[in-house]
Amino acid sequence: MKLPDDMQYFMLNKPPGCISARVDFRDRPTIYDHVPGHFPHLPHVGRLDFNTEGLLLFTDDGRLQQGLLNKKYAGNADPEDCKPIEKVYHVKIKDKIEPDDPIFERLEEPLEFKPGRFTVPARAEYVAPRSSCTWISLTICEGRNRQIRKLCKREGLQIRKLRRVRLGPLELGDLKLRWCRMLTEEEVRALYEVALPEG
Repeated sequence: MKLPDDMQYFMLNKPPGCISARVDFRDRPTIYDHVPGHFPHLPHVGRLDFNTEGLLLFTDDGRLQQGLLNKKYAGNADPEDCKPIEKVYHVKIKDKIEPDDPIFERLEEPLEFKPGRFTVPARAEYVAPRSSCTWISLTICEGRNRQIRKLCKREGLQIRKLRRVRLGPLELGDLKLRWCRMLTEEEVRALYEVALPEG
């Protein structure tokens, strides 16, 4: 598969306290305040809410953007043959939760986002304990508004921190908060394979 020659791709480890937009009419900080001047000025792919941190992708590759955001836009492939693009979040919960707590099963139950309409089930996993908190992992394959926060609220869990650590095959890794880095060719190719499998 030949990749586009004239497109650019980078990721930002978005900090909390900024909006996923170019400008904000309420004069709040935006994600572009954290993109260094020597990086290309590219559109962002999807969004993270104001207080969510973590992996945010930027690219001027419109085909890849559409493939990542819209399952019906699948290049030459049948959309039904395309695997869901997983989004993995690490969530710091105020409370001690044990790995075998039944809360994990309840978090995986579909969320009603409109009357009679439900999300695809999430996947919930234990990550690590802290002194008075617990890190858990939630994996979703949709982008419903505040889906992770609503799942946790439904189960009575208070979120201390919410961080996206993976988008499909693309991983945040050890990229520091507020830092950016360009994607490697291998990472771009992996994104194409999941978003535009016949592209």
